[in-house]
Parts: sequence; structure tokens; C-alpha cells
Amino acid sequence: MLNMEGVRKYKVVYKIGTEIETTIEGRTCEDCSYCEICDNCPVCISCQENHYFCDACDEEIRQKILEYAIEYELIDKDEIEDINDSLLCEICLSNYIWQNVICEDCSRCNDCEYIYNPEYCPYGDEFTINDNIKQYLNDIYYDESCGMEFVTKPFDSLKDYWHAIKAIVSEIGKENISIEDRCGGHINISWQNGNKTWEDYEKTIAQNILFFSDLLSYMFCSPETHWRNSYKEFPSYLETLENDIYDKYCAVHIKDYAIEIRIPDSPKDIDNHVLFSAVLLAISLRTTKIPFDKETFNKTKEIYDKINYYGEELSKEDKSYLKDKFKLLKKFIEKPLMALSHDLGVDLMKALEYRFNNPKYEETEEKDFDLKQFAIKTKVKANANVNAIPPTQLTLTAFA
Repeated sequence: MLNMEGVRKYKVVYKIGTEIETTIEGRTCEDCSYCEICDNCPVCISCQENHYFCDACDEEIRQKILEYAIEYELIDKDEIEDINDSLLCEICLSNYIWQNVICEDCSRCNDCEYIYNPEYCPYGDEFTINDNIKQYLNDIYYDESCGMEFVTKPFDSLKDYWHAIKAIVSEIGKENISIEDRCGGHINISWQNGNKTWEDYEKTIAQNILFFSDLLSYMFCSPETHWRNSYKEFPSYLETLENDIYDKYCAVHIKDYAIEIRIPDSPKDIDNHVLFSAVLLAISLRTTKIPFDKETFNKTKEIYDKINYYGEELSKEDKSYLKDKFKLLKKFIEKPLMALSHDLGVDLMKALEYRFNNPKYEETEEKDFDLKQFAIKTKVKANANVNAIPPTQLTLTAFA
């Protein structure tokens, strides 16, 4: 694509995905070397309750029951002649002789419908992925830090990303997402712009996100987020920042295939998570490094740790500092956020301003953010074709 001056311009292709941690203690049949259902076999229980084993009794079986009763001194040899079928049945039932005589030859295990069948799992925590969310997932596994983790596919559209998160959370249930139990929602971002990619600016992007990490935590993280402190650590020193960002548990972690932002909570509040994702994506699309001196680093770390490590209330001075930083954030991401707004069909800047004035961290009770209240209304001119699709996406560029 060429601009008016004949200079080639490229459209950014971005990828964004998230990792949704839950408290579901799910397991798969492959996790068990022995199926516990066999200890309380439904077939055996039904057989015992209804005396189905009696149907197998014949002359040969009665003889085995008699021999067993004599061997274990349940009857005397002298009493054999007095034992009739009715009395033998009573002895068999009361002493569970049938378990040793009849059950050993039973073929109940052949073609058993209960063994390794999640529907009958005695643990009751087998989680089966329904087809309606499989299309959105790259992986699902058990994470010992919380529970089952659902890893989304990377999306090149925020609208598709939003739709996927809503579908996944609806399926797994918000009741299975608990920030107090350290459920995180790690966001992964990458992009390509012509022959340039996010990897060419990975340290700049990581530093810029860390620069705003105190503000972002205040706006988007719940008051319980500090329970996750060991999984999203702020770099210890400015001098070690460029090395720390390659550590797995750093708040911003450079992976081989994406930048992972570990600050967000798991998306119990779906629209809050999507707005957070859009802001992080907008920051990531900027390739200009924000100056991050030692004084600013220390202040950022102080507020970040108050929220993410201690769960402390912020001071008036802290909030005044964040207010100034919010003004810088708006200016820094204005252009990419505008483009992303049209991609999503939502005025993300208005949503962001509302989120700052009503920060998630200061909520006294759980509330769901609503992005639809900031939907972009498309004006239709008179005599226009109402079926025509209006332009909904601006060209994204990695703004220098």
C-alpha cells in the first residue's frame, strides 16, 4: 500500500490471546492409572441389590457353595443331608459365599461402559471441553498454582477476541474464577509491520508497559489481586530490568513468540479484561521508548507493590501521581487506540477514562464493566443504502 508521497506503508497484523486460569480441579482419564469406579462398580452394586447373581445358580454352583461352606466351617459335614436348597441359599446370602463362587467367573468387565468414562468419574471433577469453545482454544491443562487453565488461540481481531472470552467464561462459569485463589489472565501480544516485528522493539515495549504498570494495576486489577503477587513480580532494580523481563514470573515477560503481560487477573470481569487487553495492545504498538529514570522507576515500583504485593490503600499523593501518568498514557496511545476502537466498535478512550475514574482496585463489591455503553454509533445519511457496511477499521501502524 502506497501513501500520497509514494512511500510504502504497511498495515500492522497483530495477534492477541489470553490465558484464563480457573479453580476447576479437573483431571483427565489419562491422569489415572487405575479407575476408581472399579472400587464401587455400578454393575456389581446393582447385581448385589437385586440378587441378579442368583440367576447364575445351577447344580454345579450349588455344589461349589456347599463345598465352600464346609471348608470354612459354616456347616458341619454331618448336617449335609439336612441342607435343602432354601437353607443353602440362606447360608450363601448371609455369608456372601456368592462373591467367591459366582463373581470370580463373571464377565462384567467386558465392554464396561463405566470404566474411564468421565460421566461416572467418582472424583466428580473431570472437565470435558464442549465443542462450542474448542474453536477458541489452543490448549487446556492443569496448573498447580490455581487449577485448570484455558489458553486461547491468538486472534487478529479484538472483536473476535472479545467474543471468544465471553464464550469461554460463560462455559466454565464465573464461579470457577477466583482472584483470591491466584487465578491470573496472562495476555500475550505480538505484531508484524512489513519487515518489522515486535521482536525488534521487545525491550522498549516491555519497559513502556512496566512504566504504566502501577496505573494499569490501579485501573484494572481487583482488590484481591495481591494474592497473586509471586506470579507477577516487578523488576527489583532499574539496572536489572532488561534481564528481569526474560524471567517467567516478571510482570512483563518476553517469550519466544510473544510479550506476555502477567499483571491482569483472570477475566471474571470480561469487559474489564478486554479493555485492559486493548490498552496493552495499544502500548505495544508504540515503538518510542518512554524515559524511565531511577526516581520514576522507584515510585512506579512502590505503587505497583502497594497494589499487587500488599493490597494497600493508595495515598492522595499516589493518586495524584497516577492522574498525571494517566494524562501521559492517553496521549501516548491515542492513535493506536482510535484504530482499535473501530476494530472493536467501541470508543475505547471514553471507556478508558471511565475506568480511570472508577478504578477496579477501589471496588468494594464485584461489578461487571460494560463496554457496550461506549459503542460507536454509526451515522447513516439520508437516502443512503442502509445495508451498506460502514468502514469499521482504520489502518494500524507501529507509531514511532
